[in-house]
Amino acid sequence: MRTTAGRVVIVLLVLLLGSVDAGGAQSLRDLDRRILRGLYEVEAPIVTGAMRGANVSFYPVAVGAPLGAWGVAGGRELAGHDADFETAYRLTVSEAGATALVLGLKYLVRRPRPYETVSGITSRSARLQPGEAFDPYAFPSGHAALSFALATSLTLSHPRWYVAGPTYAWAASVATSRVWLGVHYPSDVLVGAVLGAAVGITVHRLREAITPGALTDDPTSPAGTRLFVLRWPLGG
Repeated sequence: MRTTAGRVVIVLLVLLLGSVDAGGAQSLRDLDRRILRGLYEVEAPIVTGAMRGANVSFYPVAVGAPLGAWGVAGGRELAGHDADFETAYRLTVSEAGATALVLGLKYLVRRPRPYETVSGITSRSARLQPGEAFDPYAFPSGHAALSFALATSLTLSHPRWYVAGPTYAWAASVATSRVWLGVHYPSDVLVGAVLGAAVGITVHRLREAITPGALTDDPTSPAGTRLFVLRWPLGG
């Protein structure tokens, strides 16, 4: 297992950071571009509508999901029911962690976006155009990372098919839309999705260590008596 994982990491590093003179690296980059062109050139109305819809939905869902989770938990608290502040907290931390990780990698790797370097590819995104200064780098995809962090966090908090199915389907459609728009390579969204899911899993595994006591139902941790629950999770 470790050997397989190591090979995957090496392949990604060679693909994204290796010398263009290396035949294997060049072949992988060519494959990345071929997949990009294949998705970009799809013009069927049902596909273009789905891709634009998924992309437009990203910010409302990515911002609205944590706010909604906090709002629902607060409403239940006020109504005297069991509140679920922990789900809202983990979702917020997962998205914040994924954002920080993506931004750090973007400015470390500094990979140009496809529409800047690949002939025949133009940006279908009104926000991202040649010369855009705020977010000029492609690797990894922030949309993919946050979408999969959201889907993973919600699924681990509420492991039900009707949570996992729609959220992961939405995350996959958002990630795919970024390639269709011409603003990311397939490898950008693949790595972004893996990073986002990894952040969601990590936050869930460390939930007891990082969750403020005031947000837990732990009777040994009264609200306001200490900032963090410092037990290390051994399972679950």
